[in-house]
Amino acid sequence: LARTLGVSKGTLRDVLLTLDRYGLVEREPDMRFRLGPELRVLADASVPDLRALALPHLRELMEEFGETAMLGIAAPPKLVLAAIAEPSTDLHVSAPVGRRIPLDVGCHGKVLLHDEEIGYDDQEYLAGVRAVASPIVDGRGRRVACLMGVGCKERLDVRTMKKSGARTAAAAGALSRRLGAREAVA
Repeated sequence: LARTLGVSKGTLRDVLLTLDRYGLVEREPDMRFRLGPELRVLADASVPDLRALALPHLRELMEEFGETAMLGIAAPPKLVLAAIAEPSTDLHVSAPVGRRIPLDVGCHGKVLLHDEEIGYDDQEYLAGVRAVASPIVDGRGRRVACLMGVGCKERLDVRTMKKSGARTAAAAGALSRRLGAREAVA
């Protein structure tokens, strides 16, 4: 690859390590690099762009509940925030697209690693924050991503969080079917 690009091996390694930090490539235990989750979706023409498919659902969830809605893509050991719809209110949970958060905590960890159909987080991951997640399943039955609703505990009461959970699960199920899942979760 270095020869094809006309750069030194050291320069190529530095570029690849930078791309690894952003989830665009991943470094294998044998020190080789492969496409990361962000580029794998784009490289496979048979897989629709999950971000583009998720945006209408994120907007609907955000408008219905007045809280931030997020798409997270599993990139173990992290979850990459791939798309976000934020309300226009002054007080809401915010995070930039591309932020990488631990995969094994919070509502997203419950649905992606512990096979729950709807994961609830009542200030377990972050104090003062309540969240709900539901998994997105690909055509091979793998839990590859999740939809999340996230809000401040002062604005998102437990009853509303449960309603949001059912709505999030329905949206994640619709996205799973678009990705070819035979039987969507929830």
